[in-house]
Amino acid sequence: KLLEDKKKCEKTLKKFGVKNNYILTVGTLEPRKNIKGLVEAFSILCSNKDFKASLVIVGGKGWYYEELFEKIDYLKLQDRVIFTGYASEEEILHFYNMADLFVYPSFYEGFGLPLLEAMVCGCPVLASNVSSIPEVVGDAGHLVDPYNINDIADGILKVLSNEELKGRMISLGLERSKLFSWEKCVN
Repeated sequence: KLLEDKKKCEKTLKKFGVKNNYILTVGTLEPRKNIKGLVEAFSILCSNKDFKASLVIVGGKGWYYEELFEKIDYLKLQDRVIFTGYASEEEILHFYNMADLFVYPSFYEGFGLPLLEAMVCGCPVLASNVSSIPEVVGDAGHLVDPYNINDIADGILKVLSNEELKGRMISLGLERSKLFSWEKCVN
């Protein structure tokens, strides 16, 4: 949900060492989430000295996560990528509310609840164009090919550099998120 209390959100960001604008992803660190691809796309963006955002990754370690940390070391992104590990529901809510963009580059998802969580918090969404993800996002987000690192990087830059597009995505996301509820799911 959209939060009015920015002070609480800022306190959470400070707790995890987040100091500036950031791109957010949420999920267990495992290969199907394609966080390694997101890090590679983020590296492309960081090669531009004017690009100042951080990448915040919220989620616990799953399987084969070591490769992700090796990739970050190899790309020398240790000072730009922030791993929070486990975060409470309230803290995750704070991250969604303060993020410039939520990126969900998964190769496969059964549903993709974080997409809805981001949209209901007024966070613009960039996500994969595969699996169930387009069905969840609809026209409210920007879809990219998760197998194409340049497509992910270009999509991130497109959204972050266009305030009108971001505003439209936020509005559409808030409306789209109303289509989903536990009650509707049960029915």
